[in-house]
Order: sequence, then structure tokens, then C-alpha cells
Amino acid sequence: MAKKPKTYRFEDRNRYGRGIISTVASAVSVVLFLSTAFICMVMAGNAPQWIGALGFSGFVMGFYGMVAGLESFRERNQSYALSKTGTLMGGFMVAVWFIVFCVGLAG
Repeated sequence: MAKKPKTYRFEDRNRYGRGIISTVASAVSVVLFLSTAFICMVMAGNAPQWIGALGFSGFVMGFYGMVAGLESFRERNQSYALSKTGTLMGGFMVAVWFIVFCVGLAG
């Protein structure tokens, strides 16, 4: 009979902490971007002013997700998968929102 390979598990590691907050905040930024883009597309670019406030909120959520993800790397004994996901997604959304704001100012 063949022996089963030994697997090791780090019991002290968990996924809780600021990594979850980072990922959720960045995901909210993605949802806000998709919803504002859809509303602006349906209204043919004549969306009301509160859409701009929604866009700014998406920028803030993406920035907060990125910062919370970077701060979560200081925590010990945790899995950093959600921290990496939240940081990368938040940084990407900050760049996307910044490009959208620059295009809006230029045109």
C-alpha cells in the first residue's frame, strides 16, 4: 500500500483581518464603476449630477481598498491572498477612476 504524502497546515493562519476589508472595498469600487458606466451608457452621456458623486465615492473606495490592503501586510500569522487581491484590485480601480476623471476634465 502506498503511503499518503504528509500535508502540513498552519493552524494559526486565518483569512480574517484587513485583507477582507481591502477586498470588499475594492469590489465595491468595481461595482460602482460598472453601475455608473451602465447608467451613463443608457442615458447617452446625459446622466444626472449624482452620478458624479457616485463616481467619486468609487474612487474613494478603491483608494481605501488599496491602502487597507497595504496596511494588512503588517499583520502576522495570516494568509496574504486577500491582501494581495484587495491591493491589486484597489490600485487598478484608482488608476481607472483617475483616467475617467481626466477624460471628463479634458472633454
